[in-house]
Amino acid sequence: MFNDAGEIAIFRRVGLNPVFFGEALVGSKMPNLTYMLGFESDEDRAAAWKRFGADPQWQQLRAMEEYADKKILSGITNLMLKPATYSQI
Repeated sequence: MFNDAGEIAIFRRVGLNPVFFGEALVGSKMPNLTYMLGFESDEDRAAAWKRFGADPQWQQLRAMEEYADKKILSGITNLMLKPATYSQI
């Protein structure tokens, strides 16, 4: 879904600004995809996720049987981070 079906393109189009994506190779919580997204504010973050959820291509993609949550999702964890004063980001 993420690699081949266009989810990354949808992310970019709706303003979910990627910093990095990573796929776990081993572990008890497989499948596991980690991604970091950057936003100017919490309001920008909320608006981008709202656009993502309403996006017609995303709605079509998530309705496909091979991408049903129970087959590809082991759980969701959200962490909000902010750069340290010495960060180059």
